[in-house]
Amino acid sequence: MIKFFRKIRQDLLSEGKTRKYLKYAIGEIVLVVIGILIALQINNWNENRKIDAKRQIYYRQLLVDLETDKDYCKNRILDFEAILKKYADYENEFQKGALNLKTSLENINDLEIGGIHLFFKTNTIKTLISTGEINLFSQNINNSLSNYLDFQNELIKGNNSNANTMLDMIAQSSMLGYSYFRKRTGNQPELSKELNIQDNIPKIFIQLEAYHSWKATTLKTSIRNLNNLIINADSTITIINNELNK
Repeated sequence: MIKFFRKIRQDLLSEGKTRKYLKYAIGEIVLVVIGILIALQINNWNENRKIDAKRQIYYRQLLVDLETDKDYCKNRILDFEAILKKYADYENEFQKGALNLKTSLENINDLEIGGIHLFFKTNTIKTLISTGEINLFSQNINNSLSNYLDFQNELIKGNNSNANTMLDMIAQSSMLGYSYFRKRTGNQPELSKELNIQDNIPKIFIQLEAYHSWKATTLKTSIRNLNNLIINADSTITIINNELNK
């Protein structure tokens, strides 16, 4: 093709048709420019198509993650509500009549220790932010995803910080002879006496009371925050689906 155009130009020059040659040369340049512009447009179209395909994949990954988070929140809410129900039953025992330390300690020992940490396993939003590919999305979705992750992180931080503090309280009780060590010394009255474990029981009970009271307060707050995270997830899901349906 190039040789063909070159031959035409050479023929025009050899025939002395300079004006026609110039017109032809200009026309050829225009055609080349148009060809380049078309090629660039096609290239841009292909790149945009690739970006859109990647965006669609991320949309679907995000929808899966958000639904997974919602299910996790709902299950943890059920777990926390069950723990609070047992704690309420324990508190009701104080309304039924006189209690002694032995019975009260037995009642509080029926309550669950630990088990309130939160661990979300989804990470698509974190990956998008760390790689910068969150900028593939509109500002509306970008803000929604960032706000969702910020709220989730604050929820985890607040809940797990309290959970760790409460585990420290249980560790302190264990050092006073609570739980398994106290049970092991049950058949060793002389050893138990020498260790003064019986004298520690009032302090152990008070620490356990503080632990479960703090735990109940933490769980109530976390249940409220988990419900808010579900609402946040639903809002983000709606925004993403609106983009997918455009």
